[in-house]
Amino acid sequence: MPFDSGRVTFCRLAVGGDAPSSVDEATLSILHEHRFRETEVGTPDEVEAGFVTPEHLLDTNFTFEKVGYGPQGTQVLLGVRIDTHKVPADVRRAYRVMNEQASAADNPSGFATKGQKREAIELADRQVREDLAKGMYRRSKVVPVLWDLSSQQIFCGALGNTMTENVARLFRQAFAVELSTLSAGVAAGNLLKRDGRTRDYEDVHPSKFTAPPADARNEDDTDESREDPSLPRVPWVAKSVDLKDYLGNELLLWLWWKSEINEGRLTTDAGEVFVALDRAIDLDCAWGMAGKVNVKGDGPTRYRESAEALRVGKWPRKAGLILSDGGAQWELTLAGDAWTVSSAKLPDVPDAQSPRELTEARLDLTTQLATLLDAVYKAFLKRRISGSWPTDRDAIGRWIRERQLTARPKNEPAPPPVSAQPVVAMTEPPRPVAARAG
Repeated sequence: MPFDSGRVTFCRLAVGGDAPSSVDEATLSILHEHRFRETEVGTPDEVEAGFVTPEHLLDTNFTFEKVGYGPQGTQVLLGVRIDTHKVPADVRRAYRVMNEQASAADNPSGFATKGQKREAIELADRQVREDLAKGMYRRSKVVPVLWDLSSQQIFCGALGNTMTENVARLFRQAFAVELSTLSAGVAAGNLLKRDGRTRDYEDVHPSKFTAPPADARNEDDTDESREDPSLPRVPWVAKSVDLKDYLGNELLLWLWWKSEINEGRLTTDAGEVFVALDRAIDLDCAWGMAGKVNVKGDGPTRYRESAEALRVGKWPRKAGLILSDGGAQWELTLAGDAWTVSSAKLPDVPDAQSPRELTEARLDLTTQLATLLDAVYKAFLKRRISGSWPTDRDAIGRWIRERQLTARPKNEPAPPPVSAQPVVAMTEPPRPVAARAG
C-alpha cells in the first residue's frame, strides 16, 4: 500500500461528526461489520465498496496490529476496496444482435419482428445479468486510506472525484461521519477562521500581478462580487470545490518568487522552511485567454517559456516542489487549487528495525509533510490578507517583468545539478545579465 512504501499520493478530507479518538475494539468491530463482501446471490450492484486491511484486497481480518498506528493508536491505516460491475456496451449490443438474428432465421423476410426485437432485448438483459453474477466484468481497486484521528483528517490515496465519493459514502455508512474535501480555498478558510479572520477570507479577491492579455474581455462578466472587472477571472475555479481555490495558485506563484528573491527561505509557525520549485510546472491563463503551458526539465522555472507564460498572465496550477524543514526533505508535486499531493518522495528511514517501525515512520513523515504544507500556506495567507500584500503583489509584478532578462531558452543546456543538501543551494537564482556582463 503506497503509504507504507514508495511514493505517496493523496488528497485530504476533513472529518466531521462524532469520530473515534483512537483505534479500539469498537473501531475494529465497525471495520469488520463494513468489511468488503461480494454479493453472494443475484446480480451485484454496479459499485460495491467495503473496508480491507493494508495487507491486500482479500484480507478483511481487522486487528490492531494491522490497522492501528501512531501514538496511542491515533492513526488508522486501511484500504477501501471498490469493485465496479459494468458490461461494455458493445457486449450488450452483441447479445441483442445475436438474439435478433436467431429469431429472424426462420422469417421469410429475414428481418426480426418488433416482438422478436423486444424478446431479443430481454434475452440480452438476462445474459448480461448472468455475466455480472458470475463476476465476468468485475474490476477491483483498493484506495489506500490513512485516518489521522488526532487532526480528524483522512489522507485518501485517490484523487478522482468518483473514488473519493465512494470513500466518503462508506465512512458515512460505517462511522456516521461526513467527509469534505480540503481544497486550497477550503483549507484557507479553515486556517483563517481559527485566527478569527473570517471576514478577511470573505473579502479576498484574485490578485492582478500583470496586465490582462491584449484580447481579454470582461464585458460579459456578471459576477457582482468582482469589484474590479480588470482582475483575473481565474476560470478554473468555476469547477473547483471552492471559489477561493485560486489562493493555492497564488501560493505557488508566491513560492516561485520567494525561491528566486529570497533563496526559498520562509519563516513559518513550524520554523524556517526552505522551498524550491523543480522538475515541472503547469501554467494556465488567469484570464482564460492565453491557454496552458507545461514546462519540464531541470530548473523549469528558469526557462524562457516559463517567463513568457508569467508575462502574459498565466498562473501555476501544478508544480514540482522540494520542501525542507532543515532536518528532512520532501520532493512532491503540488496541485495549487486542488491542494493535492502527487508522487511525494518521503525522507529515507534508515534506522527502522522492523516493517512496522518503517510504516510508523512513513506515516509520521506523511503527516509531517501535510503540517509543513499548512505552515507554508498559513505564512502566505498572513501576507495575503495583510496591508503589506499590495507591496508584495507589485514586487511580484516587477519580478515577472524583469526576470525575462535572466531566463534561458528551453533547448539551452541546463545548469549542472546541485546537491540536495542544503535545499538553499538548489534554489540559488541565476545572476542578472548585467552583473555577469560587468
